[in-house]
Amino acid sequence: MARSRLQSRADGLAARVEGLAEALHASGVAEEASAELLWRASAAVLQALNLELLLEQPTPAAGTQLGLEPDVRLAA
Repeated sequence: MARSRLQSRADGLAARVEGLAEALHASGVAEEASAELLWRASAAVLQALNLELLLEQPTPAAGTQLGLEPDVRLAA
């Protein structure tokens, strides 16, 4: 279910970038400027989707980030 929500979000953001491309073309913005804006918009979309994916993942128990079992503690 989370995957379909993320896919839906990705589709919506992609449609917005496509809309931006159409608007830039229709308004006669220079090709180089359009390419730069679309590149930045696409990068922002990827960052937004990565952030959403990270926020969906459950927080690991203490110590698991280090590859330790949850009940293992490091000595000081």
